[in-house]
Amino acid sequence: MIELPFPAKILWPNGRGHHMAKHREAKKHKAWAYAAMLADLRGAKHDGSPVTLRATFHPKTANAVDKDNASASLKAYQDGIAQALGMDDSAFGQPIVHIAEPRKGGAVIIEVEAI
Repeated sequence: MIELPFPAKILWPNGRGHHMAKHREAKKHKAWAYAAMLADLRGAKHDGSPVTLRATFHPKTANAVDKDNASASLKAYQDGIAQALGMDDSAFGQPIVHIAEPRKGGAVIIEVEAI
């Protein structure tokens, strides 16, 4: 289980901004996920089995968060996790998304589960 920052607004499907700004944010989010997943693995190796991701979103405010958009905002995190596991991110299915209570600053808690 890893805890990551709430995805930047520009990474959400309805986020607006210059494509290079989106690229910079995606690169930063991918690096965070990669580092967090490596630390969580503690030297263990992925056995190649299929995995699914469970993501619990703690939004910054009580405003409603759409699950489809939340799922799409995880793309950079999925890329970093897949890189840390040494697998292709296409092996992931649709992430299971839960919306939890708001938390100051927001956060996403991701659990990687073997199928």
